[in-house]
Amino acid sequence: MEHRAPPQPSPYRFLIEALLFLSYFVFGLSWIGYSPFLKEFQTRYGLSHGAGGLLISSVSFAKIFVPFVAGWLAVRLGIKRALGFGMLCICASIFSPFLQDYSLFLASRFVFGVGGAALVTLFGSAILQWFPPSERPVVNGINGVAVNAGITLSLILTVPLAERFGQTQALTSYAVVSLLLTLGWWVFGRDHGAAESSVGPAADDYVHVLRMKETWYLALGFAGPLSLYLVFNTWLPTFYHQSLGMTLVQGAQLTGLANFVGIPAAIIGGVLTKRFATRKPFIWGSAVVLSLSGFGLFLMRDPLWLTASAVVFGVSLFLWVAPLTTLAMELPGMTPVRFGMVMGVFFGVSYMAAFFAPILVGSLRDTTGSFQPGFLFFTISCWSLAAAGLLLPETGKRPPSIAGSSQT
Repeated sequence: MEHRAPPQPSPYRFLIEALLFLSYFVFGLSWIGYSPFLKEFQTRYGLSHGAGGLLISSVSFAKIFVPFVAGWLAVRLGIKRALGFGMLCICASIFSPFLQDYSLFLASRFVFGVGGAALVTLFGSAILQWFPPSERPVVNGINGVAVNAGITLSLILTVPLAERFGQTQALTSYAVVSLLLTLGWWVFGRDHGAAESSVGPAADDYVHVLRMKETWYLALGFAGPLSLYLVFNTWLPTFYHQSLGMTLVQGAQLTGLANFVGIPAAIIGGVLTKRFATRKPFIWGSAVVLSLSGFGLFLMRDPLWLTASAVVFGVSLFLWVAPLTTLAMELPGMTPVRFGMVMGVFFGVSYMAAFFAPILVGSLRDTTGSFQPGFLFFTISCWSLAAAGLLLPETGKRPPSIAGSSQT
């Protein structure tokens, strides 16, 4: 029998990756772009700190239940159309800066969150369709910082843009870019034909996914770091301004530093995942450092120590993303659609906790007069990631096996 070389992956995968990465990147710009102006929005709508946190958490609320149905949408519509639906919802952000009614503003942010939830849930499914196993760890590392890169740029850029062009114009510009990317996806986005054989009945796949203990380890492990991440990005600029006397620009830039250093850290995590035959130590080890450095971000007062804490925190916050995502892709019986369902539970459960986190911290601030009790609670909660890292199975293979898998 003639031996045939395995088919080469299509170069079209890089266009797919670019459209998806940029769409989630710009989602991050619009999501946290409102954070430096929370005080102004509280004044506009007459809100307490607790209700002010809802301006950010309303986006997270959509991510509680939308991920659970995103996998089902992928079965019914195909991954391309399901992702396109999500991108259309993200474009609701184009209305938000103009809305004077609080209820309508929250509704627009909720629809925006629906789009982000669908996009992040099915992002990995598209990667499983288009990219060979040898490329996935690095691609997962890059994609793991898509929203973080957007959040970082938003924290650094939004206030200066608003000072020069106006707050409404700055926030609207992000939405316009999302609209252009959505048009690009509907024109150029595709499902990979070879993946059709991996699509099975949605009900059967969901039963299988919900019975996997690994699904719940992944979801509960992510809940702690995600909650802390949203708490810090929502309230640290305000905390630094009110408690340490920083300007809003300085507070946003220090918060943005933690996000910025996470970008190379996540990519390095992908390279290390590809290089070494292990996943778990990168996960639980990062969790330990994450908690310790998190304390420094609100207990330190010296600018040098604050900066050092931000750098270490940012590295440990994202180093584990590629190892965890790759481990999930390598679980037995995983397919693109089934992976979307695993991610649906993963994000749904995690955002259920993360939705309440900024609200709880804001409410504790109203009650106690300090952000620190809330910061303390959620810094401790990120040890859930360490527990998950210890409980999950090791899916890494020896280097020769990895080399072999790159030919599949």
